[in-house]
Amino acid sequence: MTAGLGNTIINFAAKEIIHRVRPHLWESSYHHYGYAFPSGHAMTSMTLVVVLVILAWKTSWRSLSIILGSIFVLAIAWTRLYLGVHFPSDIVAGWMVALAWAIAASLIIKPHLTTASDETSLLPEEENLIT
Repeated sequence: MTAGLGNTIINFAAKEIIHRVRPHLWESSYHHYGYAFPSGHAMTSMTLVVVLVILAWKTSWRSLSIILGSIFVLAIAWTRLYLGVHFPSDIVAGWMVALAWAIAASLIIKPHLTTASDETSLLPEEENLIT
């Protein structure tokens, strides 16, 4: 829920700050109003997939969630381009912001999910230097 709410706030704020107009490459029956950068659909789909991958990371569902999530994210991106409502940079920016936000939110909320491995061990000659 935190990732989704943050995604919405970040997307709205970025669109209001940047004010990038939508492309008019061809006539489209799909008229979308508002600003284009970053793509809200790209951000939301990537946020959903990243959250699912994070939740499935230590399970046997990890590979499946990555594969199906990648297909889903690419399909959403393709629809944005096909409808002519976003430039490719709008979509890539949406993906990058969503990745950063979802990973940061998971690290803040559940920092123990990414524990450091065992501390590095010293070589025998380095241990002699300490004693």
